[in-house]
Amino acid sequence: MRKKIFLPILSLIAGLCIGASGYHVVSAQQAPPTKGKGQSSRTLVTHDVSPQMPEFQGYYLEMKLLTIEPGGNGRLHSHKDRPVVHYVLQGTFSSCDPDGKCTELQEGQAWAEGKDITHWPANRGTKPLKWLAVEIRKKP
Repeated sequence: MRKKIFLPILSLIAGLCIGASGYHVVSAQQAPPTKGKGQSSRTLVTHDVSPQMPEFQGYYLEMKLLTIEPGGNGRLHSHKDRPVVHYVLQGTFSSCDPDGKCTELQEGQAWAEGKDITHWPANRGTKPLKWLAVEIRKKP
């Protein structure tokens, strides 16, 4: 009898914690896209970090303003060689993994992605999604 009660209570607590964090996980019945749609990007600033940090020779810090129109998406990609920090300025950012699970982030939320992240961004809302991305990457 204890096992029958314990699992639903544990599931409820986990659900409340996820909801309270501001992140919402939703299911997406969509194959990972190989091309972006309705997406634009503008580089705001680029900074060579190697003079301050010689161990980062060939890397730079870059800030971009990214936009995805309603119904648009980015392509499937990983962050294995370029860690990034994001901040949502407008709209709802859906970050979808290869299994089709999406995490939704709202205006004013920030998060980081590193080498273990493979996903694609999507805008399932009704207004343009705008966010800042700051990443460390190799010089082209």
